[in-house]
Amino acid sequence: MQIGTDLVLLSSMATVVIAVSLSGYLGRKWLSQENRLITDLPLVFAIAFVGQAFNIAIVTLQHIGLLPATMIFFRIRTIGIGGSVIPIFGAILQIWTPSIQRYHNRMVYLLTLYWLGIDFLVASETLIMSLLIPVLVINGLIMMATFIITWRTGRLKEVRSELMVLSVLFGLASQVLRVPLLATSLFYVPDVLLMISMILTAVAFGNPWYNRGKKTKPEEAPHMITVP
Repeated sequence: MQIGTDLVLLSSMATVVIAVSLSGYLGRKWLSQENRLITDLPLVFAIAFVGQAFNIAIVTLQHIGLLPATMIFFRIRTIGIGGSVIPIFGAILQIWTPSIQRYHNRMVYLLTLYWLGIDFLVASETLIMSLLIPVLVINGLIMMATFIITWRTGRLKEVRSELMVLSVLFGLASQVLRVPLLATSLFYVPDVLLMISMILTAVAFGNPWYNRGKKTKPEEAPHMITVP
């Protein structure tokens, strides 16, 4: 049990450090662009990683006894998770449904209202997770499909899309397994899987292979991709 607890703490702290570092790296990358859009991938993922770090930081503080595991902190954590999900949902709309762009803001607002409504109005943690995890899974599957396409077509050379596919798989496994494994001896597995997901994401966006091979002339960070 102690080894499992130590793994949770170490993996959670590593996840927070990686998420904050990635967010800063991608934020600087976005600010360095000559033309900046709120739908650019660096900004979208920078915001998502801030939400991820916020959520895991609260979990870590609870594990070491600095914060109580109360319902109010669970609701605050859920807001942090929403901060990861909603920007990516907006990116998915831009990628997959450009023909209905005039409705994108409304759809993002609706998801935000749904997320906050479930978070603040539903009394049970289990029911909240049951209503919100499907949104996480659908978001993740569509983003995974996006990176599979960019991997197969070579459209997004700045990012290692095949690593992002693996990262999404590990992230989804972490979310789906968290509830069923919570009361078992394998309770630490979701946190370890999330750490692996973040490591893969860091390597995918850092992409040392691309940086070694690119020309001396600086290139802009990747913008939104259009899927045919």
